[in-house]
Amino acid sequence: MTALGNVIDNVRRGMIPAHIYNDKELFELEKERLFSRAWVFVAHESEIPHDGDYVVRRVLDDSFIITRDGDGNVRALFNMCLHRGMQVCRAEMGNASNFRCPYHGWTYRNDGRLTGLPFHREAYGGDDGFPRTGQTLLPAPSLASYNGLIFISMDAHAEPLEEFLGDFRFYLDFYTKQSRDGLEVHGPQRWRIKANWKIGAENFAGDMYHTPHTHASIVDIDLFREPKAQKRKDGATYWAHSGGGTTYKLPPGTFDERMHYVGYPDEMIDRIRHVWSPQQQRMVGDDGFMISAASCFPNLSFVHNWPKLPGSDRVLPFISIRLWQPVSENETEVCSWFAVDAAAPPEYKENSYKAYLMCFGSTGMFEQDDVENWVSLTTTAGGSMARRLLLNSRMGLLCDDRPVVDTLPATAFHGPGRAQVGYNEHNQRELLRLWAAYLERP
Repeated sequence: MTALGNVIDNVRRGMIPAHIYNDKELFELEKERLFSRAWVFVAHESEIPHDGDYVVRRVLDDSFIITRDGDGNVRALFNMCLHRGMQVCRAEMGNASNFRCPYHGWTYRNDGRLTGLPFHREAYGGDDGFPRTGQTLLPAPSLASYNGLIFISMDAHAEPLEEFLGDFRFYLDFYTKQSRDGLEVHGPQRWRIKANWKIGAENFAGDMYHTPHTHASIVDIDLFREPKAQKRKDGATYWAHSGGGTTYKLPPGTFDERMHYVGYPDEMIDRIRHVWSPQQQRMVGDDGFMISAASCFPNLSFVHNWPKLPGSDRVLPFISIRLWQPVSENETEVCSWFAVDAAAPPEYKENSYKAYLMCFGSTGMFEQDDVENWVSLTTTAGGSMARRLLLNSRMGLLCDDRPVVDTLPATAFHGPGRAQVGYNEHNQRELLRLWAAYLERP
């Protein structure tokens, strides 16, 4: 069996070769076999609301102009001039009907069409030497969106985005659809950490176990209404197709009472009731589970939490979208957006943003706790001894692979996929099994 074969075999049984979190050869395979195929989040439609609006985003080393053209269509254009390869757009965001290459002045419409070529007749003999008709900036091989989330796949034959997301769409709706107006997204804040990209994705996918230890000080300062971080074990983790996450267990009550408990005002609850399905409402109202952190394979995560407002006993929910953008085997660019229902009251939006900054902004309290762990893990994984160590990621399994705790029946958890109460590492294992499936396929 090859070295890669051994890595994949161990990952599938829940014993993780420590070096996968700082291995240059594996990172090259990730670029070649994973990020060349999977759907990767690049932007939200609310970032480009008007014709001509654009943001520049990348998938690993490939830069794309995500723009809304003159007809209102969202496009993803490879940010490289057809002439000598200069980046056509150097600004990170803006509004433009045309993009003009700063090197030799070739000009493109915001739908990608080449419209201007200086000295076309003198330099090329006009269309006889270089016909402009049909010349366009390269579009992304595949482009699609779900609830305003814009994804790119570098595979022109990628499966449809909705099939890729599968049943995880049920949970995505909690974060991205709280009214018919959709989300309003601000950001991203960007910063780099000396940590492997997979660690953050795994953490947000299902690691409730670290909360009582890593974040003990945050609970001690009474930031949350819950008296003990150990209450995390009363929540459920879920995994469905391409993603999974964590939930809190709410006190007894109706759907409205439980939504009030996490800080939603009446007018927002009324709008939510019109866009969440009966099953989504039952997961909160009947089962008593409220979504918290989640990850969508490979590197997109979400946060939903409700800290106390400073100087008050009120809690206020916030939503954050974050991307773990790989830079190398031991460095990640974290892109973090604040997201809020576009129809929410102005005061709610303002306070929700403050809650986000306090917890998960670039200097947020949770962020500082987590990054210290992730950097330490990555640094240690780069040494020679890490190649001898298999990390035990079998929490929730007995030696014969039977679960320690049975999965929740459909009557107790109305969401799709697999859910269970208590600490376990099922979600982390599933995320890495998907990772292994991509890496073993040439």
